[in-house]
Amino acid sequence: MSKKELYVDKGEGYFSYVRWDIISLIPKGEHRILEVGCGTGNTLIKLRELQKAGEIVGIEINEETLQDNFNRLDAVLIGDVEEIEPTFEEDYFDYIIFADVLEHLVNPATVLKRYAPYLKETGYVVASIPNVKNYRVLLDLVLHDKFEYADGGILDRSHLRFFTRREIHNLFNQAGLDIVSIQSGFGSGYLGNLDRRMNNSLGKFLPGASFLTVQYLVRAIRGNSAALP
Repeated sequence: MSKKELYVDKGEGYFSYVRWDIISLIPKGEHRILEVGCGTGNTLIKLRELQKAGEIVGIEINEETLQDNFNRLDAVLIGDVEEIEPTFEEDYFDYIIFADVLEHLVNPATVLKRYAPYLKETGYVVASIPNVKNYRVLLDLVLHDKFEYADGGILDRSHLRFFTRREIHNLFNQAGLDIVSIQSGFGSGYLGNLDRRMNNSLGKFLPGASFLTVQYLVRAIRGNSAALP
């Protein structure tokens, strides 16, 4: 089975929702933004609508996913990010986004390292990465001896890699990137709000209670670069 075939049965919503958590990490400005695994491109388009991007570029393995949005991006590369040869200028992008992408790759550190030179010295890699240490995964393992894949979420069956906060740091270090911020994400809906409230309460007694985190939101810079405020 090819990597592309892993996404055949995914619903349209899997590729199309706007990543407001990622958008919140990017300030207003005429930024050049590359999103790896851009899906329908809706997050990039929203960034431009909110005056947070002047140029938007996507990489997407499934050309049909982009649908009518193909021409709304300034440029699109179609293919597996681990196989295609990027043709960008070095020091070009202000932001490179990997939103729930790195866990789908065979060699995520290699991809991060390959794309780092296309980031400006003052630019950021912005990523979201699921946390396999989440308590729902741990409870199933401990109480039910279960590690069961699903159509989405932390144990998405198309995930090839699994990360904890520590392993995220190791991943970015291997790629020569310095993490400047990492924050917990709790998802949406009732369970997300419940986890957020639990984290706010338990955080007073259990600092760094990472088992409540659904995913981590990461901002990183090229090694030896000066971060923006």
